[in-house]
Amino acid sequence: MANDLEKKAQKQAEKEKKQNQLKSMKAAAAKKPKKSIVQYFKDVKSEFKKVSWPSRKQVFNNTVVVLVTIIVSAVGIWLIDLLFSGAWSLMLSM
Repeated sequence: MANDLEKKAQKQAEKEKKQNQLKSMKAAAAKKPKKSIVQYFKDVKSEFKKVSWPSRKQVFNNTVVVLVTIIVSAVGIWLIDLLFSGAWSLMLSM
């Protein structure tokens, strides 16, 4: 019997604790001021000013590197495919 009472008291205490946490979360959310859409875009503009943008030359060089890498990879995959298809044809002809 004592265990049942202790369990009920513990459950009640946990329930009250959760309710208090929920109330405090709601109160904290209510205290936060709502920003206007104008303020949002002002903040976005200020953040864009902090970004270090690459120069035209850096963008061009990086683009060339990417394109060359894609071409080299495509040729490599084509050669491997050619090798395997030749080996497969040779195995089937036997």
